[in-house]
Amino acid sequence: MPTRLLHSFCKPTSVALIGASERPGSIGAALTRNLLSGGFQGELFLVSRRHRRIQNLPAWSHVADLSGVPDLAIIATPPPTVPKLLAELGRRGTRIALLVTTAGPGDGTPAQTWRDAAHAHGLRLLGPGSFGVIAPHHRLNASLSSIFPQPGPLALVASSGMVLTPLLEWATAQGIGFSSVIALGNGSDVGFSDVLDELAYDPDTQAILLVLETLTHARSFLSAAHAAARIKPVLVVRAGRDGDAFSRQTDAVYAAAFRRAGILQLQSLRELLGVAETLILDLPVKGNRLAILGNSRELGLLAADTLMMKGGRLASFSPATQAALREILPLGAASEPPLDLGFDAGSARFAAVLSIALRESEIDAVLVLYAPNALVSAIETAAALIETFERTRAGVQPGLLTCWLGADSVREARQRCLEQRIPSYDTPDDAVHAFIQRWRHQRNRIALMETPPDAPELCSADVAVARPLIQTVLAAHRNELTAAETQTLLAAYGIELARAGVTPLSRSQPAPLELMIRLIHDPVFGSALWFGPGGSMTLPDEFAVALPPLNQVLAREAVAHTRVGQRLQSANSAADLLNDFALLLVKVAQLITDWGEVTTLELSPIFAMKDGFTVGAARIGVTVTSEPAHRRLAIRPYPRELEETLLLPDGSTLLIRPVRPEDEPALIAGFAKLSREEIRMRFMHIVKELTHVDAARLTQIDYDREMALVALHRRDGQTWQGWGIARIVGDSDWDRAEFAIVLLREAVGIGLGSLLLRRLIGYARAQGIHELFGEILRENKPMLELCRALGFTVKPCPDDQEVMIATLRLS
Repeated sequence: MPTRLLHSFCKPTSVALIGASERPGSIGAALTRNLLSGGFQGELFLVSRRHRRIQNLPAWSHVADLSGVPDLAIIATPPPTVPKLLAELGRRGTRIALLVTTAGPGDGTPAQTWRDAAHAHGLRLLGPGSFGVIAPHHRLNASLSSIFPQPGPLALVASSGMVLTPLLEWATAQGIGFSSVIALGNGSDVGFSDVLDELAYDPDTQAILLVLETLTHARSFLSAAHAAARIKPVLVVRAGRDGDAFSRQTDAVYAAAFRRAGILQLQSLRELLGVAETLILDLPVKGNRLAILGNSRELGLLAADTLMMKGGRLASFSPATQAALREILPLGAASEPPLDLGFDAGSARFAAVLSIALRESEIDAVLVLYAPNALVSAIETAAALIETFERTRAGVQPGLLTCWLGADSVREARQRCLEQRIPSYDTPDDAVHAFIQRWRHQRNRIALMETPPDAPELCSADVAVARPLIQTVLAAHRNELTAAETQTLLAAYGIELARAGVTPLSRSQPAPLELMIRLIHDPVFGSALWFGPGGSMTLPDEFAVALPPLNQVLAREAVAHTRVGQRLQSANSAADLLNDFALLLVKVAQLITDWGEVTTLELSPIFAMKDGFTVGAARIGVTVTSEPAHRRLAIRPYPRELEETLLLPDGSTLLIRPVRPEDEPALIAGFAKLSREEIRMRFMHIVKELTHVDAARLTQIDYDREMALVALHRRDGQTWQGWGIARIVGDSDWDRAEFAIVLLREAVGIGLGSLLLRRLIGYARAQGIHELFGEILRENKPMLELCRALGFTVKPCPDDQEVMIATLRLS
């Protein structure tokens, strides 16, 4: 659930500029000029100690004198004045302060002091050193930017405003508009995670663009990014990389984190905007097969070279399609992509060839290249392409991209295509890049929703063996396990150490298949797994990173895109080596997730065997720690400590545990058992079916942001059967959380609803949530009675008298 933070600094109804000025060259004057020239329609308070009027508007001397409470306060005064101003604003009820001011080299006032001063009065702080915010849809230019961009669907967020300015200038020249432009400054309070939470639900924003160098709060960032990426595209460009070994490792960790969150990482600012445009046009790309056609053979070949270099595939046409094309193409022209339509191809030939290509089922998109000449009209060609595409757009078909080379002669043609939501580009390279990134984004979205197999063996680590072993080593004041202890600990997690005389499967291959896995500790993202080829001749860029915790789907995805993954997939073996190595990663990730004491772990070499992988040698180090293992991870693992087993009076067993991604099939099956009336009573409207996408969102949860407890029932000799699920979803700062409970008929009347709601209340209190609430139909008497019995206050919903709101204050 979003908060109202975004409204306070991007959609305020009133703004106070403290430090307003007319002095040329001053920050206050630049901010005053931008606020007024932007056309902000809300109430504007100009605060200045020196001037009674600024730009022919009245100015106030003190914050205390303001006639109203500003939603947003912009502070552009010297550092010593900041703490007092923050206190005054907080007492008046202002929600957020945009702090343009930054501490100078000789000023000892730290950002943390300002943050503490703001929080003491319930005020959030954007900055210090923020370049400002721009909200074109709301005519707000509270920034130092020289450009006020046009309204559009992109939100742009960066730490440095100096990065934003050239981007805005280039985007404006290209006709690209923005919903929000936000410069965080040093982000000591409002950071990337806060902004992501807000922009995810902003109706003006269709895609979120991030420019960052480093992060400070990895867990909150990944939580917010993962939640946002499920709703709309999130793209990032990361600056500050260099070539030393530590930086390459850091780059690999960031890349793994971005993939895990569903963020698409790009390499340049130009690519950031270009790919964003493609994504918001929702090009229907399901794979990487691209058909290329145009009026220049050389341009087609260049585009094909770029496509294959970037990991795409040049599409092939069926014999029937080729036969149809030969009736249209110039004599002797190839009937397989890239198609050369001839330099004299007019709009009719372009349209006819496109019409045939769009009917081909074995391609994912078509790229049309147009090189201008005196024989062919770009505008007529664009009109023919648009009409052809629109005629077949209603059905399932490949996507269409166009590339119009040139400047003034093709500008109108390119613009007409964009107006019809057909992605259009200046160069073949830009078009191919956009296609590949669209495919990557689509693949990432599918991976975010993929259901892992229910593999009990992955949860069957022998903790009873591992715990005393680690305790014994630490009690002996040793920091490294012996070979025998290492073998025992690994065996407890199903990891086999090779026996003497074992012949690896890779010996029969031209190059030995030897791998390694190492535990690393990143200063931002914590514990991670660094993996790659074994041996001394490997290159640094052959290594990659996986962030624990992992399941089979996540591990396979972490490996598949790497050089190791490509080698495993192409290995001449009957075994599924990629899947086997992913399984090994899952087991290693579980070990370090369970034991914070394990600080060193290296498995090398790792050999491929006929039945999977075996570890040739291993080294494990431990140290005493009081911090739970999951605190060292950027992603909170499955909270096994919440599992609870109860013996019922009839001898059967009830298991209550947090939901897991593997529960999706059972959730769908349980939903199918609900009657139409039960669905209406619990969901307050009729839901015909629970789709894979819906079920994935309910089972693949972020344990840092929500919790769902499933109730499973089993009689002796039978399998577990789902009886119900209880869920709470908190707002971004866990101040309030909404609860919901669904029980199957066989679980009603035995007190399970009361038990689950009590567990949710206890969990919410433990998380520091201040208020729990739920929406309940007025006719759902049993649930309303239960809530009243547990101390909830029940009142009618102001917007719907058929709905009651049950609320419980927890602190």
